[in-house]
Amino acid sequence: MTNAFTTSGLFGDLFCDTSTAAHFGATAFTRRMLAFETAWTNALAACNVVSQTNADIALTAITDFSGADLGIGGNRDGLPVPAMVSALREGLSEEAAKAIHTGATSQDVIDTATVMTCVAVLDAFEKRIKRLITAIDQLRDSFGDRPLMARTRMQAALPMTVEARLITWRRPLTAHLARLKDLRTAMAQVQIGGPIGLRDNPQDHVARCAPLVAKELGLSLSDVWQTDRSGICDIGHWMVLVTGTLGKIGQDVTLMAQQGIDEISLSRGGTSSAMPHKQNPVRAEALVTLARFVGGQQAVLTQGMIHEQERSGSAWALEWMTLPVMAEATGAALNNTEKLMNAITSIGTTKSLGR
Repeated sequence: MTNAFTTSGLFGDLFCDTSTAAHFGATAFTRRMLAFETAWTNALAACNVVSQTNADIALTAITDFSGADLGIGGNRDGLPVPAMVSALREGLSEEAAKAIHTGATSQDVIDTATVMTCVAVLDAFEKRIKRLITAIDQLRDSFGDRPLMARTRMQAALPMTVEARLITWRRPLTAHLARLKDLRTAMAQVQIGGPIGLRDNPQDHVARCAPLVAKELGLSLSDVWQTDRSGICDIGHWMVLVTGTLGKIGQDVTLMAQQGIDEISLSRGGTSSAMPHKQNPVRAEALVTLARFVGGQQAVLTQGMIHEQERSGSAWALEWMTLPVMAEATGAALNNTEKLMNAITSIGTTKSLGR
């Protein structure tokens, strides 16, 4: 659920990321649901559940889908899939209609589309993190040898170099990239469980179609996970780690920028309506805010693990409200950090710091 206040334009792009939000928008998500239906129809034909002739008619209907008002169906059914399937089948013969969605469930469609969305988002985040690491390396090349006072519990401790501080920014980011590889492998799985999570019951063709659908969508096939939301929580946890690291960078910059400390200079600082002499480290402050927000949302996301019996409406829907805003906030944090790194004109001091 996007926050209308922070995305209203009043706060610029500090707390929003339109490119990440677009992945969860109606157009992109519907496209991924249709990709599932296409793969499912192809699998039905390959498994001889329907004829290739009827499958071709169904595929044309899927390709030509103009995007009916799925929100009406969402109000009625609690999700958009039944309305989408009904619209796809409209005007088809009974046999051609059978080539669309037969044996699949709304959860199969939405969970798989969610996975495809998360894969796309994580791929984009990977590129941004790599750019951040490059930006930090450039700062190290420019200022790494300069003296900087180490501070423990916000008190001056012992002299060190700027490079030592930058290493504490860089090291977790490289670790998050390493974690991302395993995370992507673990979560990039289709969800095909059938009506009650028994993939081969009551329609045994579902189990035969499942690996074909996974292959067409570029995903893997595992055991049914429709009530095991661990993978979704793992995605959220990874975003908590990333934003937490970026929040630490933001916190360091805000403290280094304090008047009287002056350990960092920024080319672009925020102004004050009451105190024109101030230059506020706005993007650094936003990083702290976003890290705390994403961390708090993870507590909500994990509540989605509590599914009643074989499918939950309420726990499942909690993910739809939480995961997209966590992703958008993570995207905003990455954008803010990149702009912050590019705004740094100096770190450390040219003076000698005695022990």
